[in-house]
This record gives sequence, C-alpha cells and structure tokens, in this order.
Amino acid sequence: MGWKTPKFEYVNGYKIVEVDGPAFKVYDGDSQLGEHFPYSGEAAAYANSLPKRDHQRD
Repeated sequence: MGWKTPKFEYVNGYKIVEVDGPAFKVYDGDSQLGEHFPYSGEAAAYANSLPKRDHQRD
C-alpha cells in the first residue's frame, strides 16, 4: 500500500526523480549527480548549472 510510482521530469537533458522523503535526485543516465535535494526547484537549478546534454529517456 505504501508503493508509489516515482515522478520524474527532464531539465537541461538531465532526469530529476522524486523519491520518498521527499527528496529529489539528478541523474545522467544511470549515474546520480550531486546529492539528494529537498526541493524540486533546487534539483532543477543544479541540473541547469550543468553542461547541457541531449535529451535521453531511459
């Protein structure tokens, strides 16, 4: 009953995934970049600070 589908979005070509906590993680493919961010806006700002990459969906 506690299972939840993770929400995600793409910012600057990086995938931002919401996990329980709530916390937000930034991924480049399968590799996590940075740390856990408490707000989606912080994760998006971090993704925007990285070099732009092509939009890839896994």
